[in-house]
Amino acid sequence: MNNLSEKLREFLEKKPLYSWQKFELPEYSTQFTNLFQIEMECPTCKRSRPFSDRQVTRSAFEYSIPKLESRIYPFCFKCDSCSSTEYAFFVEVDIENGKIRKVGQSPAWSITLDKDIDRFLEDDSEYFKKALICESQGYGIAAFSYYRRTLENSIGKILDNLRSILEMQGSSSENIEQIDRALKGIVMDEIIKIAKDAIPNSLRPNGMNPLAIIYDTLSAGIHRLPEEECLKNSEYIRVALSYLIKTLSRQNEEQRAFLDATKSLNDFNSKSS
Repeated sequence: MNNLSEKLREFLEKKPLYSWQKFELPEYSTQFTNLFQIEMECPTCKRSRPFSDRQVTRSAFEYSIPKLESRIYPFCFKCDSCSSTEYAFFVEVDIENGKIRKVGQSPAWSITLDKDIDRFLEDDSEYFKKALICESQGYGIAAFSYYRRTLENSIGKILDNLRSILEMQGSSSENIEQIDRALKGIVMDEIIKIAKDAIPNSLRPNGMNPLAIIYDTLSAGIHRLPEEECLKNSEYIRVALSYLIKTLSRQNEEQRAFLDATKSLNDFNSKSS
């Protein structure tokens, strides 16, 4: 797959509706529309599957190959496994400004959450789903609002998991007491500040604090950023928030399982000696 096809594939798989994206557009339409395969969630197969292009490819022997124009181009794909599920996309091309955007997609973006996220958020998973809906429809500021509500409503669970992880890692009593104060707090900015400072290095890839970056971006976006900037950054918020929730939950569970296992082994060795 060439670089153009790879970028177009990523655009169709991941980008929401109505979000313009700069794109290196080819001269001819067949260079743009002949995308042979994407990978999407198949509701029939109930897993991610490759989908192949169902459109008729223009013959190399045809004398006239149309140039790419500023208009809407359709894309249609069928699941390679079940041959029943289809995805259709409609992409608007703006030649003059060198950009494209999705103006239609069927089936619509899935709002089915990862099971770990759904379990962690419980009732607040509805806010995460509403953020996904807003993002898919091009409402960036609304998506930011729902992602922020998701974060603020789940901050207690985030702190509980942080406290548990730090305790198991033998963190200082001062750090534990800070989290306890945050759990009793009522001013969200103060609670978030304590939580940001408490994030251990194991949850900071390349030294980046996911909670700090997420909260600061959401705050700036809701109050100052235009719609388009919020929509562009909604994808990054979704990825970062998903990482934080899944990694926090998984690390807590894995550390607890490890400590339980080593305790059992120590007990066994003590009895055997």
